[in-house]
Parts: sequence; C-alpha cells; structure tokens
Amino acid sequence: MKVIEDIKTIMGKEHLKKQKINESLKKILIVEDDAILLEMYSDKFIKEGFGVITAENGKVGLEKVLNEKPDIILLDLMMPVMNGILMLRRLREFPQFKKLPVIILTNAGEVDNIKETKRYDNACEFLIKSNVSVDEIVEKVKFRLPAFTLIW
Repeated sequence: MKVIEDIKTIMGKEHLKKQKINESLKKILIVEDDAILLEMYSDKFIKEGFGVITAENGKVGLEKVLNEKPDIILLDLMMPVMNGILMLRRLREFPQFKKLPVIILTNAGEVDNIKETKRYDNACEFLIKSNVSVDEIVEKVKFRLPAFTLIW
C-alpha cells in the first residue's frame, strides 16, 4: 500500500485531497458507493477548481450536507445503508435545501426512477453513468452553477 500512497503523492493527488477546502471555492458533494468512481470524480472536480466533499452512502451524504452546506450534489441512487432516493427525499424536507441543485448520476435508468425522482424530489438532472463522460458531468455541474465561471 505504501507504493500506491507514494505514487499518489508524486502525482499530487494526496496533496490535493488533504488540503482544506478554500471557502471561496464552489463545493460539490459527491455521494457514490463505488470507491473507484468516487476517487475518479473527486480528482476531476478538484482539478477543475471545486472544493470536494465525499460520502459513500446516503446517510453519510445527508450528514455532510447539513454540516458542510455544499453548492451542488452529485448523487448515485443505488447505495447501501441509505439509497439516493431516500437521501434526496429527506434532504428536501429541510427548507434551506429545497432548491439545492442535485444531479442524479446512476446506472439505474428505469423510466419510473427518472419520472419519480424528477417529479417528487426536484432533481435538476438525471444522468446515466454509462452514457456520459466525466468531462460532460463537469460541464453539467458548471452549467447548474453559473457563478462558478465568475471565480475563474
């Protein structure tokens, strides 16, 4: 494991992940139970100038929203402990988070999931993981945060 840590340090990833989130950065919460995808998305958003907060399930994600107050959420639906649909429903119970942009990013692309999530839980985008690239996801996030471009 030491070799992997050394490689990350050499490549700069370890430094990026340990830095404290600058308050002027737009914060994205990525809620994803697949560790490889979570790291890939995190690395990309850090490189794009975001402050990144991560959670491995909906329960942890909801706690982090309440404590960290992100500007946008990238949310998987199918997760252990608490799935994304339940997390989003509970999030929308808080008046201060009713309009918080949430982009659903999942492989569960059944039509019923899409309709139900958009109608009842006010998700602003519904993306199927296999149909979008990481760059496209970043562009969708930036589109939902127009003030992001003013920082740069």
